[in-house]
Amino acid sequence: MPIKIMFIEDELNVREILKSMLEEEGFDTVALEDGVEVMPNLKTHLPHVLIVDQLMPLKKGVDIIHEVRSHADFSKLPIIMLSALTEDADKVNALEMGADDYVTKPFQSKELCARIRALYRRTLENQPDSRKMDALQFQDLKLDFIGHRVLIGQTEIPLTLTEFKILTELLKQGDQVLSREGLRARALGNLNVSDRTIDVHMAALRKKLGGMGDHIHTVRGVGYRFSGQPEISRPN
Repeated sequence: MPIKIMFIEDELNVREILKSMLEEEGFDTVALEDGVEVMPNLKTHLPHVLIVDQLMPLKKGVDIIHEVRSHADFSKLPIIMLSALTEDADKVNALEMGADDYVTKPFQSKELCARIRALYRRTLENQPDSRKMDALQFQDLKLDFIGHRVLIGQTEIPLTLTEFKILTELLKQGDQVLSREGLRARALGNLNVSDRTIDVHMAALRKKLGGMGDHIHTVRGVGYRFSGQPEISRPN
């Protein structure tokens, strides 16, 4: 089954070029003209990856991401932001709002397709598997791999796919340091991202976890460590 991509692009010529390029790479595509069409079409088409353009007349990309992330059925949907904005502040804002990846225009078609496939592979890796653990728990913090959710006590914490993967890898290390290179390989599928991007994801993750975020420590010049040994729950 081909990977289904939904993307939003208000410029007709760009939309047609992007649709043609993605279909030539074997993707099934749904092309939308503006952000107000997103939620109804998500429910109808159930795409594997959503691509959002940042600057659009009716609804900005970050507002679309916020709307999608607020919906329980799509809170973990992989999202790529496309933008002509290249400043770090713009990238940081998009990632903090919930984008899993950020691609600047102009871009190489092969790079965009590689990033789409990498995000999709990470989605598959997070699907329930009887050979894997059911959950990781440290004090009140629980990663539920069957339901693909994070709980602190009885409260569900809305994490993006990337944040979920980062937290999973940190907990699996069990009080050992995980380098930024290790995070790229394990959590981001070796995507070509900078240390700054890793740090932005980590800052957003800490903020969402509240007090539990204090257990994530920066090891200067090396990477990150989660202070604590979680308990592992496996299938019976």
